[in-house]
Amino acid sequence: MSDKRPAYSVKMVNAAGLSAAQRSAAELRFRMALEFGVGGAGYVLPALQACMLARSLLEDLTPEERVEVDYGAEREVIALWEKAEDKAIMTALQPLNRDMGDARFEIKV
Repeated sequence: MSDKRPAYSVKMVNAAGLSAAQRSAAELRFRMALEFGVGGAGYVLPALQACMLARSLLEDLTPEERVEVDYGAEREVIALWEKAEDKAIMTALQPLNRDMGDARFEIKV
C-alpha cells in the first residue's frame, strides 16, 4: 500500500490576524501551487535541495564569477525554484485580499 502523504510539511508563519482555517487554506494553496510549479509532489524536496546546493556553490563567488557560463546551470536551478515558490506564495496569499506583512511559508522535512 502506498503512503500518499507528502514527505514534507508547509507551515505559514508570521500571519497575524488569520484564523486557523484561513492559515490552513493558505498552506494548502501554497503546497498545491508549489507542487504544480515543480512538476509534482515528488519533486518538491529534490528541487528545493538542488536550489540550496546551487546557492551554496555560488555564495562565495564574486558577482563577475557568478555570470560566467560555467555557472549557468546553477543560476537556472535557482531561478526555476524561485519562480515556482514566488507563484505559490502569490497563489496562497491572493484570496486573503490584504497585505500579509512578514508572513512566509516554511517547508519542513
